[in-house]
Amino acid sequence: MEYLKINNYNPKYKENIFINRNYLHYVIQYEGEISNIKEISGTHITVINESFAILSVEQSNIEYTFDATEIVNKINESEVSNKFYIVYLEPLTLFSLQQISAIEAVGVNLLQDQMQLNLTGKGVVVGIIDTGIDYLNEEFMDSEGNTRINLIWDQTIDSIKEENREIPFGEVYTKDDINRAIQAKRNGENPYSIVPSRDMNGHGTSMAGIVGAAGKNPDIKGIAPECEFVVIKLVESIGFKYRNGYDESVTVFDASVIFAAIEFLNQYLLRQQKPVVILLPLGSNAGSHKGINLLDSYIESITRNIGIAVVSGTGNEGIEDEHVSGIIQEVSGEEVVDLIMDENQKDCFVEVWVDLPNIMEVGLISPSGEATGIIQLSFNLQEKYEFTIENTKVMINYFVPEKYSGDEFIMINFSNITPGIWSIVLKLKLGSNARYNMWTMQRELLEKGTRFSPSDPYGTITIPGDSSFVITVAAYNQNNNNLLGYSGTAFRDDKDDKIDFAAGGVNTLTVGLNNTTRIINGTSLAAAIGAGACVLLFQWGIVNGNYPYMYTQSMKTFFRRGTERRRGDKYPNSHLGYGIINFYKIFNNMT
Repeated sequence: MEYLKINNYNPKYKENIFINRNYLHYVIQYEGEISNIKEISGTHITVINESFAILSVEQSNIEYTFDATEIVNKINESEVSNKFYIVYLEPLTLFSLQQISAIEAVGVNLLQDQMQLNLTGKGVVVGIIDTGIDYLNEEFMDSEGNTRINLIWDQTIDSIKEENREIPFGEVYTKDDINRAIQAKRNGENPYSIVPSRDMNGHGTSMAGIVGAAGKNPDIKGIAPECEFVVIKLVESIGFKYRNGYDESVTVFDASVIFAAIEFLNQYLLRQQKPVVILLPLGSNAGSHKGINLLDSYIESITRNIGIAVVSGTGNEGIEDEHVSGIIQEVSGEEVVDLIMDENQKDCFVEVWVDLPNIMEVGLISPSGEATGIIQLSFNLQEKYEFTIENTKVMINYFVPEKYSGDEFIMINFSNITPGIWSIVLKLKLGSNARYNMWTMQRELLEKGTRFSPSDPYGTITIPGDSSFVITVAAYNQNNNNLLGYSGTAFRDDKDDKIDFAAGGVNTLTVGLNNTTRIINGTSLAAAIGAGACVLLFQWGIVNGNYPYMYTQSMKTFFRRGTERRRGDKYPNSHLGYGIINFYKIFNNMT
């Protein structure tokens, strides 16, 4: 079975460069023939599908972490005769885990007691895109002791294979491989000599437990105890961590490997013809947060099909001071936004998004008072500045219009940051009553003191939870029905609310590593509960034949009919979407 192998093109590297700290990886959208391209020195291209690929660049060729425009221009100039062209470069987009009994709170036990429904997840595949899985845990085995994991794609393995590759990097382990490893352990042998994939973090294992633990320990039984799994262990953005001095406690992935993982699961659906629920408990602050960026558009393209759904949380950035917004009333009007940089912050980005059709220009003032002045707008301008006293480098890019949203997008990259208060000056050039939004990186990638002052907690849903084609789940405290400040929120005036429903996000026992249990919190927990709900809906609709054309938008309708609403709230709202999910109510309202 082949995955991610398009046009007979194979990357020319002989090692897994995704575990090499000397590379940074960017998602590109391309047109034309990729089979005969000539990779320039220090770069490699890895195909995802007929439209998207990964551009890997040696760090020595990159001046500013988040941008590889100069490399793309060189490739396009060298490939004119080969009918290959890179039409879009996604800035380095970084995702972190949404982590910081909820299962009982959603009514799943009552639902499972209704034997006439018999909804256990049987016949549905859950794709876990995360830190891996502890495949030796009995909670992921059936009643006969065989694994329920169909495949593991471990992107971190430096495979020695060079020919007949099923995937472009890492290694794939089949159900037979996993069963042989399980049997080896039972025989007192080393299972990791057969399947060396391990979840060293535990997050992926816990997510799989919430969705589908078999219940051999009744205290941690999952929502869909008979579902199947396909697990992608993501490779971290090692080059970014190395470049910025992050230690092992920081877990960060770039968009390139997430694209590849989703395409892998999409191809699995097409080949196996089983409904697939993709759990993506990760989030990023990079993008317009309007559901119209590269990743959101890609997810939309696959979830329009029957039998596939992507589930994510709203993220844990609600009160982390990473977002600010405002309105400039008239042309030549100005606003100043302060960004406090921690003394340990090395690199950072700020994205400024200006609502169509307005146009703004930007300037910077350093902590010492050195100023760039307002930088005059020109089409797709790129300007570099070096602040003399601070010795900080800044690159500013104008994108007017940005390809996917049509809005104005201003990217500000800081390098070798001097701590203190950096002021970002916005000036309205065209329009009136012009709204802007500004984001920096999510908290796990920021030092403790780095923040906007003041900030805006609305508009803090992480990407891809902003997409209308993702099942987006907020977290609330299921013990007292209170809101959770950390749970990301939609824009205050968002008429088409991005949040579908809320699920418990506090203190839930689930599967831990090495046959232990652990208590987890956060919107990743809520997202896993949402994924479990999707599994049961797919079983009822597609596997059992009650609604064979089930897809994302029809699921959203069923979920909205199955929510509980707190007194005094108006729905949908920016915190809880259409309400608090209740599984029993979903199915009870069908009859």
